[in-house]
Amino acid sequence: MNAQELLNRYAAGDLNFKGSTLTGVDLTRSDLIGANLQEADLEGAVLLFAFLTRTNLQQANLAKAQLAGANLNQATLCRANLSDANLHGASLQGADLRGAHFILADLMDANLIEADLRNADLSGANLTGACLRGANLRQENRKYSANLRGAKLRQADLEGANLRGADLAYVDFSEANLSYVSFRGADLHGANLKGASLEGANLGDAIAAGANLSRADLTNALANRVDLSEANLNQALMPGTRLADAKLTGATLVGAVMNQSQLSRADLSRTNLSQAQLRGAMLVESYLGRANLTDVDLTDAILSRAEMSSANLMNAVLTGATMPDGSVHT
Repeated sequence: MNAQELLNRYAAGDLNFKGSTLTGVDLTRSDLIGANLQEADLEGAVLLFAFLTRTNLQQANLAKAQLAGANLNQATLCRANLSDANLHGASLQGADLRGAHFILADLMDANLIEADLRNADLSGANLTGACLRGANLRQENRKYSANLRGAKLRQADLEGANLRGADLAYVDFSEANLSYVSFRGADLHGANLKGASLEGANLGDAIAAGANLSRADLTNALANRVDLSEANLNQALMPGTRLADAKLTGATLVGAVMNQSQLSRADLSRTNLSQAQLRGAMLVESYLGRANLTDVDLTDAILSRAEMSSANLMNAVLTGATMPDGSVHT
């Protein structure tokens, strides 16, 4: 079927194009709102600035398709193949993208607000500057989860998104807005979160070993039992962050601001906390074996039953701190 035949049928009221072969067809700026293109073959099709609102593209083949600027709001793209497709600046607000393949796709500056991306494969995709506020990428079950491994999300806006259990290893989230995002149980090892805003985010049980969180804002984040071993948290903002039972072995937190943070039972062995601010922090039963606490500010911190026997406390400020033996330092 060629482009003109499809458009003539659509204009005549025929909306059913299920299973049609439309490879390489040029439908630039075409209006196909509400059309049924389920299982259609649109590989390499040109759909620049096309109107595809509420279009059914379930299981359609859109590999290498040109969809820049297209309007796909509330469209159905379940299990569609969009590998290597160009969706630069496209709008997919509220779209059903469950199980879709976006491998190496270009979604730069795309609108994915409240899109359903459960089980979607976004590995290697470019989502720089994309807006994913309220998007759903949570783990569907133990076997299936959204895959963003190696994706680029620099300066993207994901405020309030659900990324629970997602595969986010080595993702570039630098300078992204991740406020109030749920990363609970997600795999973030090796991810780049430099300068990202994670205010109020949930990182509970997440694996972020070796991640770069330097200068990140984790104010009031919930990160109980998170694995941040060998992570870079230099100059991170972490006041009020909850890190109970967290693993921070070998992490660097030079100059980090952690006032009033909760670190009870945290493993801080071999952690570099030099020049960090831990005023009023809760470190009950924490393990600080061989930790570097040079020039750290522990004013009014609670260190009851903490293991500090091999920590370096050179020039540390301990005024009003409750020490491991229960005494208050003066």
